[in-house]
Amino acid sequence: MTTKVFIEEHLDKYLKSLVKGQSFIPGVIIGQVIGNNYHVVHLSAMTIWNEDIQNNKIDVLSYKTLSDLLANSDTIFQKSLEVATLLPGGSHVLGLFFIVPQDLKTIQPINIDFCEFNNVLNEHLLYKKTNETWNYLMLNYSTVNKKSFCYSVDFNRVNGLEKTTYKAVDAIFGSFDNDWVTLIGTFNFGALERLNVGGGPKALFSIRDSLLDKFESVLNESIYTFNGCVCDENKTLKDFECDEIDNLLKNVVKIEFYRKVDLGNECKNASLKIERGKGKILMSGLCSVAVPFNRNGTIKDAIKAIHEDAMQTFATRLKMHLESMVEEESLEEEDGDANIVHETPRRILIIKTEGSRFAFSDYVFPGETSQEALYVAGEILNLPEDKIELYDVLEKGRHSYYETLQDIDSSPPQDASTSTSNNRLIYFSWAVLILAILVYGIKQVFV
Repeated sequence: MTTKVFIEEHLDKYLKSLVKGQSFIPGVIIGQVIGNNYHVVHLSAMTIWNEDIQNNKIDVLSYKTLSDLLANSDTIFQKSLEVATLLPGGSHVLGLFFIVPQDLKTIQPINIDFCEFNNVLNEHLLYKKTNETWNYLMLNYSTVNKKSFCYSVDFNRVNGLEKTTYKAVDAIFGSFDNDWVTLIGTFNFGALERLNVGGGPKALFSIRDSLLDKFESVLNESIYTFNGCVCDENKTLKDFECDEIDNLLKNVVKIEFYRKVDLGNECKNASLKIERGKGKILMSGLCSVAVPFNRNGTIKDAIKAIHEDAMQTFATRLKMHLESMVEEESLEEEDGDANIVHETPRRILIIKTEGSRFAFSDYVFPGETSQEALYVAGEILNLPEDKIELYDVLEKGRHSYYETLQDIDSSPPQDASTSTSNNRLIYFSWAVLILAILVYGIKQVFV
């Protein structure tokens, strides 16, 4: 089957808007691979703060010559990694694009080190993904003849030597707004037991892999439903009826997870808890899954994307938790009475509104503003504020669970009036006991 690359038509205008004289401009290709075809939903030029940083001015990363660009490939790879951290499950950095001030008829593919590019992206994964079989893409746009040309990049090592081949593929610019749905659901950590951790940062981070393995085994045992139905894995999502949420999330398909549980143990462990000293960290049972997905994909493809998103959001939150506990360690050492309770970081969506409404993901701790995360995501993705929207109510109400926590133990919360009445009863009992002791002592002396 011939490989084709489908690119949202407004991104052609985006490429032209990036042209900056005779500069070479790199960027990141974002989308999904369905079968042999690539579906590109966003092209993100890389941004940097310029010398006018005091005025909050950001420029698009550019180089005067191709040699300069190749010499700074590490910067390009690291910028690509920043983009990858915002991607939901099922979506990937598909490759790189380059704006070149040359005629495409005479230019050869830019021979950048895609093997190292692949290493940078995969070495920083929070969990081990299954091997992908697709190749990276490279898209060139010529500022001379105003044309684009797309390559499929295949690299391998033969006897220690690096060999890269480029194959021309059809790039089709068009309107694919209705080709995307958003799979929305929630899951909890009920199957993961309480963990007691000691020994500092190394001990905290050593548990990550085991937790991920346990969670993945839960996902592997689960049955997934789409709009309440278990579907044939070979069915596509083209004919699904979709909902709309708050006029922001459109074409929504609701998903749910089901699995066999041991009710006796399940009820005892309703959440994942990691305790160390007088600090405590809780991962709430409610976590969301938000997967933009192309309608041309099958249910089997969708389940794989959902699985990946669940693992990714769990791994990201766990990493943020462990890092925050390490940061608080010095506080615990200075103040022996420190009692630190951490709430699970909350997932928010950054929705690209031009073309397909594609939802990127970020996370915020209590006290952090979602709006700030929107600005950061906009900078990384090179998206202006009028082309992105913030959706931060996907996990609305999660923090109310933590407001009921009264102390380091896991006792159920009490009503304030009940607590006050209990305290009065305790004080009265102590007063009666003390009075009885005094009366007995006086009686012994004078009688």
